[in-house]
Amino acid sequence: MNMEDKKDMQIIIKEHISLGLIEPGISAYSSPGFLVRNQGEIKRGKPRLKWRMNQRSLLHSPRHKKGFRPLLKETESAKWKWEEIHTQRVRELKQVCNNLPKLAIPQDEDELVVYTDANDYRWAAVLMKKTTTGEEPCRYIGGLFTEQQAQVWHINEKEFFAVWKTFKK
Repeated sequence: MNMEDKKDMQIIIKEHISLGLIEPGISAYSSPGFLVRNQGEIKRGKPRLKWRMNQRSLLHSPRHKKGFRPLLKETESAKWKWEEIHTQRVRELKQVCNNLPKLAIPQDEDELVVYTDANDYRWAAVLMKKTTTGEEPCRYIGGLFTEQQAQVWHINEKEFFAVWKTFKK
């Protein structure tokens, strides 16, 4: 993904957040595929401050007002009614969530295994607890490389960074 595509994707995500269509997760157990946070801000202990500043500037930007004015006018007075299809979708979502692997709580005596992976732009890791029947996931973690890290680091350095970051957390 080039920088222009990345910026376009960031704008789309911010617009969806401002419209209330999505909300960034703040859980420590966020899946890398759904992580919508700025890692630099998290390191500084201000994960939501950046989001609020971006949301404010986005709502007042001319591009946002121009592009979404027709949509906002259409939906301003629209009334939404909960129907059976919505109940059905919630039940389906609950079923999917029930089938997800449950996170195990590791004890001091447990043997732990870490699986990591990295590509050009992001890294991810899974902490697993060994059991008599196999392995159970304990934690998922992931993040994005900075622009400099992505351009300069060799893939081996990126893989090691994923291991280091996992143990640091």
